[in-house]
Amino acid sequence: MVRNIVESVREEFNRMHGSEAQVKVVEWLGDGFVAEFVGSFCVTCGFYDYFEDFALMLAKRGVRVGILRVDEFEGGARVVYRFLKEGEEQRFVPERVVLIYE
Repeated sequence: MVRNIVESVREEFNRMHGSEAQVKVVEWLGDGFVAEFVGSFCVTCGFYDYFEDFALMLAKRGVRVGILRVDEFEGGARVVYRFLKEGEEQRFVPERVVLIYE
């Protein structure tokens, strides 16, 4: 049941974000899953906002997750989500500031 909801939200996320960002579940864990985000990402939106948006979209469908870890790579990131237990609050990864010098 939960996997079906996650897959449905993944499809909705990919339609909504188009070529900016795409997500796929690459591993299921006992208490969560690992999602891989790839794309050009909108710089003004904030890189980590995509990961938080996905969690918020899941919450609207009754699947509450928190972000445990973000492993960045060229062109994307792998995000480890954990299903939240009753009474646990969602907390998101703080923004990272990246300065680009030309």
